Amino acid sequence: MSVQIYQNTNFKVYKSEDGFIIHNTDKGFRDGHTHVQKYDTCMVIIKLLTTKRPPKSKSRYFLESLLRLCDDETYRQQIQQALLRV
Repeated sequence: MSVQIYQNTNFKVYKSEDGFIIHNTDKGFRDGHTHVQKYDTCMVIIKLLTTKRPPKSKSRYFLESLLRLCDDETYRQQIQQALLRV
């Protein structure tokens, strides 16, 4: 069971038993959500997606989470380039 704890125009964050779930409301839940361990990570991901700034993280999981939530093709390409360097 998860409870919504944050919402803005495009994203919702849910507290789950083992962490948090971020959902891009512009995408269906199945294709537009990811799981993370920390609330701060949720906020960083949402900030990166809304500002379309390049991620500094070298974590494959973090970059793949950005890809799952992203709905901007140009920004997706930036993330995919970062994934190639990991």
